[in-house]
Amino acid sequence: MKTFRISSRLLAGVLVAACVAPATDTPSTTSTGAAEPRAMQVVGIWRSGLDTLALRTAQLDSAAARLAEPDGVERARNAFVAARRAFKLVELGLEYYTPSTARNMNGPALPEVEETEGPEAVFPPTGFQVIEEILYGEDPVGDAERLTQETATLRQLVTRASTMMAAQQSTDDHVRDAAKLEVARIVTLGITGFDSPVAGHSLAEADAALEGLVRTLAPYRSEAGNWTRFDTLVSAARGVLMAGASRETFDHFAFIVDHANPLARALRDTRAALGIETPTERRAFRMEAATVFDSNAFDVMAFAPLDAPPMTEAQVTLGRQLFHDTRLSGDGRRACSSCHLPEKAFTDGLKVNAARGGAPLSRNTPTVINAGLQVGVFSDLRTTYLEDQVTDVVENVDEMHGSLDATAATLARDASLAAQFRAAFAEEPTRGDTLVTAARIRTALAAYQRSLSRLDSPVDRALRGEVGALSADERLGFNVFVGKGKCATCHFLPLTNGTVPPMYQKAEVEVLGVPSRAVTANATVDPDIGRQRLTRAEPHKHAFRTPSIRNVALTAPYMHNGVYRTLEEVVDFYDRGGGAGIGIALDNQTLPPDALKLTAREKRALVAFMRALTDATGTGRR
Repeated sequence: MKTFRISSRLLAGVLVAACVAPATDTPSTTSTGAAEPRAMQVVGIWRSGLDTLALRTAQLDSAAARLAEPDGVERARNAFVAARRAFKLVELGLEYYTPSTARNMNGPALPEVEETEGPEAVFPPTGFQVIEEILYGEDPVGDAERLTQETATLRQLVTRASTMMAAQQSTDDHVRDAAKLEVARIVTLGITGFDSPVAGHSLAEADAALEGLVRTLAPYRSEAGNWTRFDTLVSAARGVLMAGASRETFDHFAFIVDHANPLARALRDTRAALGIETPTERRAFRMEAATVFDSNAFDVMAFAPLDAPPMTEAQVTLGRQLFHDTRLSGDGRRACSSCHLPEKAFTDGLKVNAARGGAPLSRNTPTVINAGLQVGVFSDLRTTYLEDQVTDVVENVDEMHGSLDATAATLARDASLAAQFRAAFAEEPTRGDTLVTAARIRTALAAYQRSLSRLDSPVDRALRGEVGALSADERLGFNVFVGKGKCATCHFLPLTNGTVPPMYQKAEVEVLGVPSRAVTANATVDPDIGRQRLTRAEPHKHAFRTPSIRNVALTAPYMHNGVYRTLEEVVDFYDRGGGAGIGIALDNQTLPPDALKLTAREKRALVAFMRALTDATGTGRR
């Protein structure tokens, strides 16, 4: 049986400053006020679609009950395909207004850990992906009882969604926002195979999602706007999706550049022609951006704490100076830049660095480039925000062994630095001798790290339409990354980290089976238990945050323990099926254990693509 990923609830709902879709399934109105007629027509379309989904899931339930009959498995699979298509037709509405139920209906087929309730709070997965894993597994008939339990649960979830949608109010701006998010969902989760990992139906289901988009927009077509280009683009995109290519041979790059991105921009243009405002809420994927590949697509402050002040140049300048200041450490000998060297893309080039006493640390030093564009910090996600990361590192006995309060007192005696604090926090009231504080040190250092967001690599420029920015091999590598290599099902486009698009509210952790030594047989797992050290939950044993692979060409060695020296070694590890392919048996490995069977050319192309993710602006390496 294939496995997929652990979904962690720790960070859901607290990570983004503001979000359009409600964190729970409470019917909601939107920022613009009362429901609007066209939007309510759309809600009616979604309600009708849910009626169809209820019918299709009932048929799936019936087919599951007759699995042992002749041709029973085939009938059940056909019913599954029909039910999944019905889901995709209303996906954009469900994901927007009933996200919790949508996750239960179509989430990864792995347990969820409710970390606030203790290590025993592990919830089994439900929904389509669990059913898919059974129906397309090795012995569907032998697992028939479990299948009928899952189809019955799915029917209950559909009923719940229908009840919620019956009470839903909506407005034009948020219907159009839901439509924009669906295009982003198609390119980041749909065509990558994220939610069809076993059956491999992702391209046909992306076509269904586009049909759902067209149905959703039907009430707006009698109004102003040039719909000809939109219709042409939708037709062309659906034609490519249904042309018969497998996900392994599909040209994902061409689909994104030639079809999905132009479609997203045409969608924006029809909204503007109708005079529909853009919602004003803060979100990681900016409201005003058309595609997740736009140069201004991401708001780094949406990953900051709710009470974080707006980032200013003065704070960034101060943070840069503090980053190199050894006075932050207890003995005055170590600065942030002692381990995060700008000339090494803010890593140190070591397998692992040394603790203050000289003993090796247990984990590799990660880059801080793009650290502000993710949910959660550190390999084990032990802090949520960069501000908390500063405290953890400065006051960690093995790293800097300092005290932010003591450091603030020391820095306050430096007249020149105190002047910089005054300039950086001029908008904040200061009483008495509180100009330099621990909180302001944290804010400045976090601001500097957020300023290190770099999303202008050759890959980015190519996805924005400058296709010549990538060579033929790099483009092939992109398609391997998204297709046959299955890399983009964990390293989500375009950020290539584990923060789940398109809402970017939640982080994924993975169990890969990373070895303690770089061997290809009879390996032993690295003893670091990862996130389990914090949550004590069994599914989190050896689980680690999925890091960004941007600038990965500059940040060797690789993995949380620095076990692999080259990208070629990393590709070989994944190609073999992770730990399972080199002799490590973990019941909770989330990486599919099947060998990828990449060709030598595909491996070289994949490495070439990863090297093309380099944007080391400001490090002296560009």
